[in-house]
Amino acid sequence: MKIRHSAILAAAVGLLILVVPIFAHHGTAAYETTQETTVKGTVTEFQFINPHTLIFLDVKNDKGDVEHWQVDAQSPNQLTRDGWNKNSLKPGDHIAVTGFRAKNHSNILRFVKVIWPNGQEIKAAPVF
Repeated sequence: MKIRHSAILAAAVGLLILVVPIFAHHGTAAYETTQETTVKGTVTEFQFINPHTLIFLDVKNDKGDVEHWQVDAQSPNQLTRDGWNKNSLKPGDHIAVTGFRAKNHSNILRFVKVIWPNGQEIKAAPVF
């Protein structure tokens, strides 16, 4: 009987160890959500894939140097409901992206919206 309880306890702990990172992954703790940041640049790659769509940009900083940025967006399923598809962005597109910057100040944004040069905006529904 004691062995059975130990096995159940071990299985429960093992399950928790596997499940907790899944919830942490979808949190926004890594992003500064009190202030939006906007970067303007050229799309170098658009990955309309699970679990999160990714937009890669080349952005010129104030010194004229090119910085490589990654924009983490929602899942393709969520973006499809917001009017997106795999052809929404193409390499060479010039866009501005607004989002929440990573707290460690790396060149990573959590996506809020894209703005084309003509002013058209495409927003995504918030997931937080």
